[in-house]
Amino acid sequence: MTDSPNLPRFHDATARFASENDSYDYKATGPVRQAAVYDRGGRLLGEVWTDDRHAGGFTLIDDPEPDMGYVGGSMDRILGKAYKAGIPASELLNPALYAPDFEIRVES
Repeated sequence: MTDSPNLPRFHDATARFASENDSYDYKATGPVRQAAVYDRGGRLLGEVWTDDRHAGGFTLIDDPEPDMGYVGGSMDRILGKAYKAGIPASELLNPALYAPDFEIRVES
């Protein structure tokens, strides 16, 4: 089979799964807390979540607009930097982690 620009390259489409060594786990081990994530214009982008133990992540809204494609990568970078800095999962809803590009709103 030849490398055609029209065929998908499976290594590019493979989902990235976190391990204990490089990121927070994506599987919660208990109840989760979540906070809505908004862009600078006030549009809802999705939710950041944590189980306050070892898991955390971001979920994009169900029907994103075309220009929201950057959000998932931005959240991966923010969460990756937080993990590498030793920030515990219980602190993932801290608005300072996402400012100034995003605003998170934690509902009490």
